[in-house]
Amino acid sequence: MTRTEADRGAAVTRTDLPARRGPATRPAVPARAYRIAGVAMGAVWAWNAGQPLWEHALKFGLLLFVGAPLLHLLQKRRAAAHPAGGPRLRLVPVVAAKAAVLAAALLASYLLRSVPHGDLYVAAGLAVAIAGFGPLLHRHFVTG
Repeated sequence: MTRTEADRGAAVTRTDLPARRGPATRPAVPARAYRIAGVAMGAVWAWNAGQPLWEHALKFGLLLFVGAPLLHLLQKRRAAAHPAGGPRLRLVPVVAAKAAVLAAALLASYLLRSVPHGDLYVAAGLAVAIAGFGPLLHRHFVTG
């Protein structure tokens, strides 16, 4: 039994359906960058294991809160030099997320202070949280 021309055309393409938005049309989430950042943040916390909480807060805060404004400044300079479109960092949500990560890490470290190697658990938690939640929250951190 052979198909007619109309049957072949209907089976090949459907112009009456809206175009599907698949993974090819969405911007790629830099999951690899979040994994690297998570490992780096966890390593910094683990490297300073056993230090007082205020030292953790100071070192980790410098690492978190100096990097984001520098990236923002670099993006502004690049945008001024090359006014092409593209994703741009939203500074307030990034700083708020980093403040939440720092507060959670400090609280966890305080609660685990009597546990042997508690800072290593916090370091592992930081690495997992940043690598896991970063790509999910990425769309709130950039525009464009």
